[in-house]
Amino acid sequence: MSWPRDLCGKLRLACEGTDSPTGVYPPLDRADLPRWVWCLLTWTLAVANLVAVRYTDLAMPGFFIVLPMLWWVYTRWWAAVVAHLVFAAGFAAAGYLRGDGDEAWWINPLIMVVVVLVTGTWVTWVHIVRFEAIHALADKEEALTALARTQSELVAAERAAGIAAEHERWSHEVHDTLAQGFISVINLAQTALNDLAEHSGGDPREARSLYGLLAEIEAVARDNLAEARALVAGESPSALRDDGLEAALRRLARAQEHHGVDISLVAELPAQMSSAFQVAVLRIVQESLSNVARHARAEHVDVVVSPSETGELIITVADDGVGAGGAPEGTGLTGMRARVETLGGTLTVDPLQEPDQHGRVGTVVEARMPL
Repeated sequence: MSWPRDLCGKLRLACEGTDSPTGVYPPLDRADLPRWVWCLLTWTLAVANLVAVRYTDLAMPGFFIVLPMLWWVYTRWWAAVVAHLVFAAGFAAAGYLRGDGDEAWWINPLIMVVVVLVTGTWVTWVHIVRFEAIHALADKEEALTALARTQSELVAAERAAGIAAEHERWSHEVHDTLAQGFISVINLAQTALNDLAEHSGGDPREARSLYGLLAEIEAVARDNLAEARALVAGESPSALRDDGLEAALRRLARAQEHHGVDISLVAELPAQMSSAFQVAVLRIVQESLSNVARHARAEHVDVVVSPSETGELIITVADDGVGAGGAPEGTGLTGMRARVETLGGTLTVDPLQEPDQHGRVGTVVEARMPL
């Protein structure tokens, strides 16, 4: 609050006053009535009180109601002074008409005006300080809110800039390492295929086997090169962009069958699935089948993706292999669990059955995610 130090500034502030939010001072502002209602009520009481004073002194206590209301209704000092002078003139007229002594009809109003002006001026200045403080606090709160909003926007902008910088760094790293490595694998596979075609004088069955392996190496390298480029561009996996999730799952199953594993796939996919859900399903099935091919020594795998009656999407990959054997979770399972939990789901890895005659217990990986 800026409070004037010089006399002229104080007089100007006293005369100009300050606007209250409701147009009247407390306690009248708590009723939330328009100012004209208070003015009409105040002057009605003032006239009634003056008329009553004309006939009896018992109406004198009514002044203790009218005089404060004049100060509360008029928020300008000069307006309040004029209102009190008008009321004092009415008081003097009522005393004159009542036939008071030669001087009593004007002495009482004069004393009233002096006392009320002194006390009312002090009250007005108190109200001025109060409302100036209220406005100052409101401005401070608004400034603090704006500062907090600006800080939040700055934090969000810095976070977005950091994410963008990290994404750009990883894009360069993937391009300079993984993508270049996949290109080299593709070139080597193509060179080996060409050499095999030129020098195929050996065992034709061995040549066909080698040809198939090299072709598979080239296909896997091309698929992973496409995935690396999609990762760099921030796009969804290329397998999903081609024919959708179900076709991608069937391609995964066919690719694993080349390793001599019989795979049964049942995919009952919901009509509407977000991109995050589709990527999660694809990666969970992909990692689970990769684990089967590398560790399980399984002959058969059942893959089931279907919604449940409880509103969950359930992904089950069950194999008849040797099981985990108590080995700790690797990076693949840890990544799958984190992906599922990010979407609010759970992932469990348990033995499929009791040990058979060969000691094989199998493994069942089950992920449940709310749709």
